[in-house]
Amino acid sequence: MDLEVLLAIGKVSAAELEGQTRLGLLQTASAGYDGVDVEAATKAGIWVASAPTTKTGNGESVAEFAVLLMLAASRRLNESLTYTRDSALDRPEKPEMNMALYGKTICIVGLGGIGDLLVERLRGFGMVLTGVDKYPEHAPGGVKAYGIDELKFALASADYVILAMPGTKENENMIDAEVLAVMKKGAVLVNVSRGILVEESALLAAVKSGHLYGAGLDVVKDEPVKPGNPLLSDPRILVTPHIAGSTDVMLEGTVKYLSEVLAKYGKGVRPEGTVNEPKEPRISLRKKA
Repeated sequence: MDLEVLLAIGKVSAAELEGQTRLGLLQTASAGYDGVDVEAATKAGIWVASAPTTKTGNGESVAEFAVLLMLAASRRLNESLTYTRDSALDRPEKPEMNMALYGKTICIVGLGGIGDLLVERLRGFGMVLTGVDKYPEHAPGGVKAYGIDELKFALASADYVILAMPGTKENENMIDAEVLAVMKKGAVLVNVSRGILVEESALLAAVKSGHLYGAGLDVVKDEPVKPGNPLLSDPRILVTPHIAGSTDVMLEGTVKYLSEVLAKYGKGVRPEGTVNEPKEPRISLRKKA
């Protein structure tokens, strides 16, 4: 079938684009577009656009889930559920004291749409708010922000770290063994962005050694999560199957946003989430006035 517009969920390769001679727009249904061969699309004159997380309800959903992972890791939810679900005989006589969010320092790595929404939600927990971003000067009020080059310095004093950076090649393994080593002892790492950001073997080692208190991951490098994934071997690491954005709010918001994209495309207006600029586009699209 020769398409004019492709609404994509998941990967779209160069080979899949080759036979689409009329395709003018490839619009993803999510904010992520790392599975799309943007270079091939651009060469072919195809516009590529993502669905901005702040326009679909995805951002609100992911921010909520990040808080859930923080709380779950802090309160050893994996282990607690084991005690109630399996055998009371495994329950320690003196349970380990858990962590509370109140008064702790949070560092949000990536102060974009999801990062800003996290700031709004975490203020109510009485946390000290810090962040790392490419443009620290744009940080929300009340947030001590650092540049990307100050990542290690920022993480050294953080009790919690949430990753909300794009999963680009530039950011691959940005949280590696060296960065994990400078993180505050007893800190918690949460990743609701992309698995590519974390060196997983180093994270597992940091948790097993006791350097990190635990971790909450909604994303891993090899998805879907396989039963034999080493990260599942430690109950202090809570792994969920990339479901942070899967809510009723996200579904309704995405349908509404994509409907608006198609209506504007028919009028020759490029989507708000456009990520490329073909030199010779098959369809001429103007920026919204």
